[in-house]
Amino acid sequence: MQPASNQAFKEWAIACEAMKEGRQILLIRKGGIREEGGVFTVQHREFFLMPTYEHQNARLLQTEWVLRLEALQAQPRDPNHVLIDTCAVVDTVLIARDEEQVNAALGETIWNARYVRERFNFNPYDPLYLLVLRVYNLPQTFTLPVLPEYTGCRSWVTLSQTLPTEGATPAIPDAEFALRRAALLNLLGAPGNAP
Repeated sequence: MQPASNQAFKEWAIACEAMKEGRQILLIRKGGIREEGGVFTVQHREFFLMPTYEHQNARLLQTEWVLRLEALQAQPRDPNHVLIDTCAVVDTVLIARDEEQVNAALGETIWNARYVRERFNFNPYDPLYLLVLRVYNLPQTFTLPVLPEYTGCRSWVTLSQTLPTEGATPAIPDAEFALRRAALLNLLGAPGNAP
């Protein structure tokens, strides 16, 4: 992992919590309407997770996460600042073939089959990406002002400052991650050494 970065990836706050806790290692991404070039691409292999609160929808979550989302939404927060406490490294990138393939892997996400269907149906000719992430918890939380260039339906953000990753610890121990990664790639029908 790089010792510092200024790249961030926007994701639902509830998903960021799940990744921070080691519950989720798979991201499902089609992209926002303001993506560069109009489509999602994996622009960076290492980045901070930037929690977002817009568009979070309980009907797209697995049942066990609905109450967690409600509790998260009830917490007071400053909409003019964002808290960064997690970073991630992309382990594997795959393009989803069909709903059945992705639904088989939902045990490594917080989302449900309805979410998968909606992702496939949104801009149906664009690919749906599956990203296996290795997530790390930072030793401190950074509070950053929300700048205008951070807003809107885009996945990638260049932060106004570079943040350190030194001292970050894996959300999941190495051996557990290796087992879960192998099982996940098997479910997705991907070779174990996918790039």
